[in-house]
Amino acid sequence: MPQSNRLAGRQVNGGSRARADVSTTALGAGELTATEAWSRRVRRVGGLIQAAFAVFWLVRGSVVIGGPASAVLIAVSGAIAIGVFSYAIRATAGTAPRPTSREGKRIERAVTAATILEFAAAFALPVIVIAAGHSDWVLPSIAITIGPLLLYLDHLVHVPRYRPVGWALTIGPLLLVAALSGTALIATTGIAAGVLLLGTATAGFRDLALATSSGRACGS
Repeated sequence: MPQSNRLAGRQVNGGSRARADVSTTALGAGELTATEAWSRRVRRVGGLIQAAFAVFWLVRGSVVIGGPASAVLIAVSGAIAIGVFSYAIRATAGTAPRPTSREGKRIERAVTAATILEFAAAFALPVIVIAAGHSDWVLPSIAITIGPLLLYLDHLVHVPRYRPVGWALTIGPLLLVAALSGTALIATTGIAAGVLLLGTATAGFRDLALATSSGRACGS
């Protein structure tokens, strides 16, 4: 695809950037801008991290239910997680190399800083809510830190799917805390957040797999 045509699709209109998700089209790594390359990398590396945390959320939410239902949920969650990780490793290998340009390094620093802030908040907020006597707020206090990170990543590297999920993880925990407490709050937060994160990660892996297969088809 000519460079002029690709740039035209990303021109500024009325002071706002175009949101076309060209990072998942059939372009080779060398044809992508730094933002597009990092959009792919966030889908892959970030997706693997999301999937790992999703397993924690699902197990944590299932454990508190107790009884046979808890064992079934944990077994199902584990089987699905194994399938997702296997698919990700097989289908996305080599799709998201780290950009080495100056702009790529700048984006990398921004992504790293945002991730570190999220981890710090995810450790600090549970300590605060436990000290306040609300131990059942621990999972919601962690979940609410993930939402702003996803919203920022969408803004930074254009992963449109992150926007609704980010808002859900920002507002959802507040609504759950207002409506539920105790075991119901922990189970609902854990399972809902786990499903959202695992689904989001899987969709990102599929984006990369489709881009790879489209690129092979164009090259054949």
